Amino acid sequence: MSLVLGPVHHWMYNKIKTTEAREASIADALKAKYGQEAEEILNSVYENHSPSNPDTPLEELLENVPIHQGIQELIIKAETREAATVAAFCEKYGDEAKDLIIKAAHDNGVEFGKRALEEKGVSGDCDAEKAFELIQSYLCDGMPCDRGAQVQSEAANRTTWDHTECVHEQYWKDAGASFETMCDMVNSWISGFGEGTNSKIKHTREKAIAVGDSDCLNVFELS
Repeated sequence: MSLVLGPVHHWMYNKIKTTEAREASIADALKAKYGQEAEEILNSVYENHSPSNPDTPLEELLENVPIHQGIQELIIKAETREAATVAAFCEKYGDEAKDLIIKAAHDNGVEFGKRALEEKGVSGDCDAEKAFELIQSYLCDGMPCDRGAQVQSEAANRTTWDHTECVHEQYWKDAGASFETMCDMVNSWISGFGEGTNSKIKHTREKAIAVGDSDCLNVFELS
């Protein structure tokens, strides 16, 4: 099957690979803490959610499926596997594992924030508006046809965005993970990303569907 893939498809694949890199960082932190027990838990997770190879070309992954469907399936696999990992460790180790997962996600976000500056050729101080622009190329927030993050206000010192629905919720719940814990984890990553682009950028989650609000509201702000 001959595929004609455009920039948007590779853009989406890079976002999926960011999710997978965050998952890998979380798994590494858990293995460093829990050793052989962590290896056993991860192997159990991978029996139902096979790990991916980030070096596999997108053309190969989509060889036998329609492009849109194939990319959607890659998102579901990545987000479900990450959530299954979080669920398994939180079930066994409770808040200790949750705190470790959230910290690992934050640190991975910092790494990707710094990487974004380099990959996108940003020079000088990154402001809140630019940080939000950058994160769109790294944070997987559904398909382009989904209603992902929508800017509410945009300025150099303060940029806000909202979601009226959570595109991740069903995948996380299907994996048995706590909706709130997964939301905390992703927002920790977002906070780290902002800090990675500029240590003066503070991220705040002002509202969240996962805690009962009708929508989500996030802020990047220069402190």
